[in-house]
Amino acid sequence: MLDTAADGTQRTSTDRSGGVHEGAAPYDAGPGLREYVSALRRYWWLALLTFLVVLAASIASLYVIDPVYRAEAQVLVRTEDSRQLFPRTSGTSAGALIRSPSAEIVYVGSDEFQQRARDAAGDEAEVEVRSATGSSPLGESSALVFVAEAGDAEAARAAAQLWAETYVAVRHESDVAETTALRDLMVGDRDALRAQQQEILAPLAALDDAIAAETDPSDLPRLINERVALQRELGPTLDPVEADLRRVEAQISSLGVDLRVMENPRALAYVSSAAELPEEQANGSMTRSVLVGVVAGLVLAGGAVAAARALRG
Repeated sequence: MLDTAADGTQRTSTDRSGGVHEGAAPYDAGPGLREYVSALRRYWWLALLTFLVVLAASIASLYVIDPVYRAEAQVLVRTEDSRQLFPRTSGTSAGALIRSPSAEIVYVGSDEFQQRARDAAGDEAEVEVRSATGSSPLGESSALVFVAEAGDAEAARAAAQLWAETYVAVRHESDVAETTALRDLMVGDRDALRAQQQEILAPLAALDDAIAAETDPSDLPRLINERVALQRELGPTLDPVEADLRRVEAQISSLGVDLRVMENPRALAYVSSAAELPEEQANGSMTRSVLVGVVAGLVLAGGAVAAARALRG
């Protein structure tokens, strides 16, 4: 507020509500950064010792725990999404040439395949097989990932690669065997249908022989009429048999094409990403240990200084 002096001039009042008055005590911020820095200067040796001990313990842990190395190999399988990456087929027997990764996961877990894979790769590594999720641009439905863990980097790489290659080879063998068995079954059905066809056509064949042996031209019209009538009579029985025969012969032809395609071992699956030698342990690395040691050392060093200051106070 403005006060009027005796001489008529105005002066500003220094008496303000809530202001800082002359002689008032300064604001006490309490223990703060300045005091902490002062304590750090005093106990720098304690902070440094704590930091070095924690960092050394973090690095030493690498040499205490047993090392584990992890390697991966990826196999691309023929699915609806990835079939364009494989040899073309006739497409009429797609069920024999399209795989389901979920079914393949079940297959690699079977005792038969597990034994074949162990015979090829040995027992030095533990191997897990899973569907590729984010690692394949074709998505979950197109690839299998063979993950091997072992105490030696080369053993992990070799196990992952051998399991993947064993899967490709064994499944190729089974695909060829199954397709061959199916074709043989179809051949048997074809032979049975042909025999049935011949049995139905036997009267017509006998009549054709009679027509061929007839020497009297006057009897030929009668024989020909008899043949036409017999053929019309046999039609309802013969037509379904011949339709089934054409269908089975088409399937046999298609399976033959599939078998020629499967002469290539990579026709239905191949190792799309070979296993690489792991450079660092899966259960810890020098870079990770140093980083953890630095962070933990700084935190604990600060805590040690704060504790020492509190004890001294």
